[in-house]
Amino acid sequence: MTTQLLELNEAQTAIYNRSNLRRAVADFDETDIAAINLRGDSVVVVRIDGSEQVYPRQIIINAYQEFTGRLKDFFAYLGPSYRGPSIWHNNGYILFKGWTYGHALGHISTSAKLQAAWADKFIHITDQTKLETLLESDHADLGHLVAPDGFRYMQSPELGSAVVDPQGDGSESQDETTESQEHAPYCSCGSFKRQMNNIQDFQREIPGYKPTCIHMTWISKYRQLLSERSRVRTETPGGTVMKCVAWAYAPPEDHLSKGRLVLLHTTCGSMAPISHWRTYKPSEVFTQEHAWDLFFNMLEAGYVPFPLTSLPQLSTVLKKK
Repeated sequence: MTTQLLELNEAQTAIYNRSNLRRAVADFDETDIAAINLRGDSVVVVRIDGSEQVYPRQIIINAYQEFTGRLKDFFAYLGPSYRGPSIWHNNGYILFKGWTYGHALGHISTSAKLQAAWADKFIHITDQTKLETLLESDHADLGHLVAPDGFRYMQSPELGSAVVDPQGDGSESQDETTESQEHAPYCSCGSFKRQMNNIQDFQREIPGYKPTCIHMTWISKYRQLLSERSRVRTETPGGTVMKCVAWAYAPPEDHLSKGRLVLLHTTCGSMAPISHWRTYKPSEVFTQEHAWDLFFNMLEAGYVPFPLTSLPQLSTVLKKK
């Protein structure tokens, strides 16, 4: 019996491709592929010589989902001066691309300088299309617009439209507005939009599927970190945090090496003199890949992390490190 092969739709093309086959199958050979087809619950790779290799669909789906929603390192989406996501309008946030931390000279790159110049000005751009065009320009690639909880538009009860200051200063009229219903989570990146635009096809492949991306995963983890930090501070007896960790990060010198993360800890409060701080595990080397786990482990032990740059009395440590 001959099985009719159908052309893959957008969702299937995003899932069942060479890259995800390579991620799912050890030693998968990406060369000499004539076609990738679907047959029942299988993915069929047809080679140029006419031979076929058959793999379960599910392992490719798993590889796609793991890669699409993977967690990038802590510094991957911080703006200048370790700036986190910046509030925009309608429950949206500016998520910066971490140009400053990708390389030792990243802070003097054109993109990093543009981020520093625009960081406090994005709020004045009320047009979403214009904002996304600026953020995702091929010449700058500053970041993305994200709304993890969906956009919330403030609407006029009479006109039913968003009320925005016509002067473009980012303010919204609060006395004449009511909040509209929440929309679905959103990210302006190409991956998330592709999923949104073809959501029915994705859900046919993966029942109950919801769009996601590396930016959604990162901001979710970052918010979790802030929540834990706030909890530890709130639960500290007397409200004064004594158990503190100061961290400093040196970006990699080249694209083949990793950055270096240094931590100091104290039980004498964040304003303790330098003599009261000790280096955490001085014989071990920590990189950007250790940051998330280190920060959450600190908080679990009751220690509150601070960027070392926010503690003036420790400024000489940066020079030594």
